[in-house]
Amino acid sequence: MSSKILQKYNYQTFTTNKVDNLRYYCLSEDLNVPSVTSIIKFTKAGYNRLMPNKITTPMEIGDMMHKYLQHYLTDTPNSIIRTSNSFLAESLAQIVIDNLISKLDEIWGSEVSVYFTNKYAGTIDLIGIYDGKICIIDYKSSYKTKTIDELEDFFIQCAAYAIAHDWQYNTNIDSMMIFQVTRDGNFEQNIMHSNQMEIYKRKWFNKLELFYTEFSINESPS
Repeated sequence: MSSKILQKYNYQTFTTNKVDNLRYYCLSEDLNVPSVTSIIKFTKAGYNRLMPNKITTPMEIGDMMHKYLQHYLTDTPNSIIRTSNSFLAESLAQIVIDNLISKLDEIWGSEVSVYFTNKYAGTIDLIGIYDGKICIIDYKSSYKTKTIDELEDFFIQCAAYAIAHDWQYNTNIDSMMIFQVTRDGNFEQNIMHSNQMEIYKRKWFNKLELFYTEFSINESPS
C-alpha cells in the first residue's frame, strides 16, 4: 500500500520542546519559535501560564483519533494499544475518513509543520483541495458540536497556519474548515472562505502582537 498524500511540497518536520507550558518549535539549532496554540492560550484572558496542563480523557481520545488518521493517510503500521478509548477514537477517525477525507480532490499533507518568519510555528492537521479550493482542515472530537462562536480560537489557529503556509510555499489558501465529530457519531463541517478568513487573520495578528509585547517572550529560549 502507498501513501494517500500527493507529494506537492517538501514539507519539513520540526521537533518541539516546552518551557513553562509554552511549546516551542525548534526550527534550527539556535532558533526556537512559539507554537500557535501556545500563543492563543497565553493571550486568553485569565490564563495562568504556571498551571500544569492535565491530559484528560477527551484529550487522549482526540490525540488517538489524530494518530489513527495519520496511520490511514500514510499507510503506516498502527501501534496504538487497544483499549476502550482507542476503539472509540478509531470509530471517530472512520467518520472523518468516510465523510471528509474521501471527499477531498487532493491531499497535500497530514500533520504538516509550518512557520512564519521567526515569530511562530504550528502543525496543520490536513491540507489539500476541497470543493476546488485549497483548504486547511482541523479535526476536533468532542461530546457535542460547538457553535461558531465557540470555534473562534480554532479558526484563528487555522488562519495563522494559512498565513504561514502562504509565506513558506507561495500559496494562496482561500478556505479553512473545522471538522467536528462527536462521541455519538454525528459530525459537522464549519467552513470559512477568503473574506471571512481575513477577519480571523486580523484577530491572529492582534494576538501575536499582544503576545510579544505583553509577555516579552524571547523567540529562542535557552
